[in-house]
Amino acid sequence: MITMYAWPSTADGPDALPMVHFTTEQQEGGEVTAEGTPVWLFDTAIREGGWASFTDFEGWSVPAAGWQAFYRREDDLLAVTGPGACEGWYQGHLGADAEWVEAADAQQSVVLLAAPVQHPSLYAYAVEAGAAFALLVPLALV
Repeated sequence: MITMYAWPSTADGPDALPMVHFTTEQQEGGEVTAEGTPVWLFDTAIREGGWASFTDFEGWSVPAAGWQAFYRREDDLLAVTGPGACEGWYQGHLGADAEWVEAADAQQSVVLLAAPVQHPSLYAYAVEAGAAFALLVPLALV
């Protein structure tokens, strides 16, 4: 079983977007390229789920088809699901602060971020390497 971790963050600005970084300790799924390079565990899910490169703002700045997210304030539960290999993408406690919840409530959407890194602090390196992906997903809060 793969354990996925989620970290909330909020983009700066007057219309701040709530974001969630997804990581996992297990980065490889056992598959390798013809050159022998290990394939990122979520490579298929990223392709099937309609994720766009983080640098392709137009590609991920509209709500992603087939995706939905749900956040329950009383116990900080986030559930996210998408198409294909992304069905049941994540369900767990988020650790969201009041600023994140306020931004999520105002925007009614969340930016999902994924990259082959083990911590969100490394996400910038993945962006530089062209290995970071994003989605904009409708979010229901209760």
